[in-house]
Amino acid sequence: MAHAIKFHPSMALLEQFAEGTLSADVALAVSAHIDLCPHCQRLNRDITADMASQLEKAAPTGSSTDWQDMIAAIVAQPQLAKTAQPELAQAQPIRVNQREFVMPRALQRLAAEHGKWLQLGGIATAKLPAGAGHHVSLLYIADDTEVPQHTHLGLEMTLVLAGKIVDENGEYVAGDLLINSPDDTHTPRTLAGQDCLCLSVLSAPLQFKKGLTRLLNPLQQFFY
Repeated sequence: MAHAIKFHPSMALLEQFAEGTLSADVALAVSAHIDLCPHCQRLNRDITADMASQLEKAAPTGSSTDWQDMIAAIVAQPQLAKTAQPELAQAQPIRVNQREFVMPRALQRLAAEHGKWLQLGGIATAKLPAGAGHHVSLLYIADDTEVPQHTHLGLEMTLVLAGKIVDENGEYVAGDLLINSPDDTHTPRTLAGQDCLCLSVLSAPLQFKKGLTRLLNPLQQFFY
């Protein structure tokens, strides 16, 4: 039985996504979430249609055919996902720990170019060739594995792509988007028999809270 997605981007983030004002890396996480979330697909269509309507109302009298064509193109944008569906079936799955995962449409091209998997215990990470400003990677957590408690020196966006993770604030399934700031401290972990694959977007390294700092420094570099 599929679990409902409960953690979504804010309306402000969805509006900035529709406007095209988000950084490329943050937009990647939001776009991949939209691919997985019917609720946010509807919101994105509504926001885009509303923006197109506002542009049309603001159009000067006697606007040209080019203007009308631009409005039509904006309104039609969400329909591009339908024509792209065949690509999903043809995309090569991501392989890690003898498991295969199919990526959402927004991640397929970048995920296919991921770097070498780096393994530390039950955790593996592979960097994606994304834009400057953020560290973007795939993060695999084997079943019954805990990521050490940490806070954040900047923004941390984690999109669950498959499986489930839990922390002190709840549990997160495929499609859930977690957004943490320097005010947040948590200890993500997987349950017995349930591994997890995530997209991780970090604007700064993690800061681990338990254990000797000199021992955790290599772990911090591993995640960043």
